[in-house]
Amino acid sequence: MPNVVSLAQGIPSFRTPRRVIRFAQEKIAAGLCDKYSLTTGLTELREEIALSLEADGLSYDPEREILVTAGSIEGITATLLAFTSPGDEVLLPSPSYTSYLGAVSIAGCVPKYVELDEDNNFDFQVEKIEQGITKKTKLLLYCSPNNPTGTLFSREKTEQLVQICERHNLTILIDEVYKDFYYVDEPHFSATQIPEARERIIRACSFSKAYAMTGWRVGFVHADKQRISRIVKFHDAMVTCAPVPSQYAAIGALRFGADFLEEFRTEFKKRRNYCITRLDELSQVMDYQVPKATYFVFPRIKDIVKYSEDSHRLAYDILDKVGVATVPGVAFGPSGESHLRINFGREMEDLEKGFDRLEGYFFKVHPRQRQHKTIPVKNPQEPTSKQPGHTMVGRGARLLLAHASRHYLKRNSALVIGITGIKGKTTIKRTLIELLGSVNKTRGTLLSYNTEVGLPLSILCLKNPKTVKAKLLFPLHLAKQAILGREEADILIFEYGIRSRNDAETLLNIAVPDWLIVSGVEADPHLDYPAITEGIDHISACLPPERLLWIGDDPFVSTMAAARQAPHVIHDSQLSDGRLSTTTTYACTRETVGANAARALITAVTMAELLNTPADTIKHFLQA
Repeated sequence: MPNVVSLAQGIPSFRTPRRVIRFAQEKIAAGLCDKYSLTTGLTELREEIALSLEADGLSYDPEREILVTAGSIEGITATLLAFTSPGDEVLLPSPSYTSYLGAVSIAGCVPKYVELDEDNNFDFQVEKIEQGITKKTKLLLYCSPNNPTGTLFSREKTEQLVQICERHNLTILIDEVYKDFYYVDEPHFSATQIPEARERIIRACSFSKAYAMTGWRVGFVHADKQRISRIVKFHDAMVTCAPVPSQYAAIGALRFGADFLEEFRTEFKKRRNYCITRLDELSQVMDYQVPKATYFVFPRIKDIVKYSEDSHRLAYDILDKVGVATVPGVAFGPSGESHLRINFGREMEDLEKGFDRLEGYFFKVHPRQRQHKTIPVKNPQEPTSKQPGHTMVGRGARLLLAHASRHYLKRNSALVIGITGIKGKTTIKRTLIELLGSVNKTRGTLLSYNTEVGLPLSILCLKNPKTVKAKLLFPLHLAKQAILGREEADILIFEYGIRSRNDAETLLNIAVPDWLIVSGVEADPHLDYPAITEGIDHISACLPPERLLWIGDDPFVSTMAAARQAPHVIHDSQLSDGRLSTTTTYACTRETVGANAARALITAVTMAELLNTPADTIKHFLQA
C-alpha cells in the first residue's frame, strides 16, 4: 500500500555495519564462499561463538556443542523436530513470538499456551505453567527477552521454571535473539547459566537483530553435545549448512561489531523513550508496560475503543483509515488479544509520523465513549455498536455486581486507595503496588478495569467472562466470592474511570475509597472536560481533604474545588537530577520513562510516606 508507515515487522532500521560487509566481501573475492561449509558451520565461526559465550560465563565446545543455523527460527524448528513426536504438546508462554506456531506445526505438535502475568510486566506465572503440563508435554519454548512485550523475565521465576521442567523431564528451548538490547543497567540472565540445567537446555541466538543482519539469515544454537548431535540431523536435511557468505559476515560481526552494537542500543533506547512519551498522550485509549529490552512495545487497547476485543480487525482498520501498519496482538497467542505490537526500531521520522496518525485515528476518527456528551468531532464516523449492559438484563447484572462488591468489602477489612483521572492511572497503580507491596500484602485493579463493571470485577478478583460456558458459570463464581471469598491483601488499589458526575455516583455506590489520587486529566482534546472535572470533583468531595492527593501541574485538576483544599499536591519538579523530594529528599536512580512514570513515582513515594512506610523501604525502591 502506498504512503503507509510500517511499525509492524521486526526489522531494525539500520544497515549492516560496513566493516562487516567488507569482511564478507573479502571472503567472497577470495573464493572461500563457493562451496558448502561443514553442516555444523565454519570452524572459525564456531570458535568465535565459543569465545563470545565464554565472555558471558558459558563454556561450550565449538566442535560438538555449537551449531550454526540459517537464522534462529531454523534452529528452533530443527530442535522441535529432534525432541518431539507428532501429537506431543509444546508449552508456549502467551504472548510469545508468532512464528513459533509455524515451527510447532511443522513438528506435528500441539501448541499449549500459558498466560504471562501482564500486571507484573508479563513475567512468568510458574504455577500456571506447571498446571498446564500433561503427560503429552515434552518441551517448553519461550523468548527471552520476550517478543512482543520487551519483558526481562526475573531470575527468581526463571529458576523456578527450570525446577518445574526438571521435575517433569521437559526439554527447555530458549530463543534469546534480543539478549543484546537491554535498556536497564542489569546483566542478562539466561537459564543456561544454571549449571544443573545444562543438559536440559537448548538456546537459539541470532545475528539478525544485534548487527542489523536480518537478510543474511545466520544464527546458532548451543547445547549439550548429545542434544546437538540430534538437532544436526534435521538441520542437515533442511538446509545442509547455513549460507557461507553469511557465516563469514557473522565472524566479522563478532570481531568488529561491538561498537556498532552499542550505537544501535543507544539509538533504540532513545526511540523507545520517544515511543513512551507518545503513548502517554494516548493513555486514554492504551495502557502499556515499559519494555526493558527488544525494540517492541505491546500496548493494551482499552475497552472504550471500537474493535478493542478484535485486534486483527483493529489493525486492519488503522491501516485502512490512517495508513499505519501494526501487528495484531492475537497473533502472539490468546492473551495477546486486545493488544497491538509496535516496532520502535524504525527510523525516528517513521515513529513521529506513525504516532501522529495513531493520534488522528483514536482521537479524531471514532473515539467511542460511554454515553456522555463530548465536544463534536470533525468527520464523525459510523455510529459505534451499542455498549454492553444497556438492556434490562445488563442493568440487573451491574446492580448485582455492585451489591456483591459492597458485601465483599464489608466482610473483608482492607484499606482502599482509589485512583481517578484520564492519564496515567494504571502506571500509578503498578508503581504503588510495587512500593507498598514490599511491606504490605497489596493488590490492584485487574489490567485497566475501571468502569461500573470493571471495578466490581477487580474487587471480586473475577475476569469478564468471554465464552458461553464462562458466562453460564459466572453467577456461581460471583456468589461464591461475595459470600465466601477471603481477601488476603491489606491494601487494595483500584482505578476509577470517571467521565461525568453520574460515573462518580455509580462507582461510589460500589466502593468508597479511603484515599483518592487524582492523576492527570489533560489528554484528548475531544473529551468533555467540564463533565469529567465535575465527576472527579464529586468523588473527591466525598473524602476529607487530607485523604486526597492530586497532580498540581495539571491545568484541569487545579480547577477542582475539592483538590484546591487538599494539602497533598504532586509537582513534576519534585523529581529532578537524580533526587526525589517530598517531606524528605531521596537519591533516585530508578529509571522513569515518560511523564506518567515520573508522576507515578512521586505519587507512590508520597502515598507510602502518608501510610508510614519505613524510609529504608522507600530508599531501596528508588534505587531499583
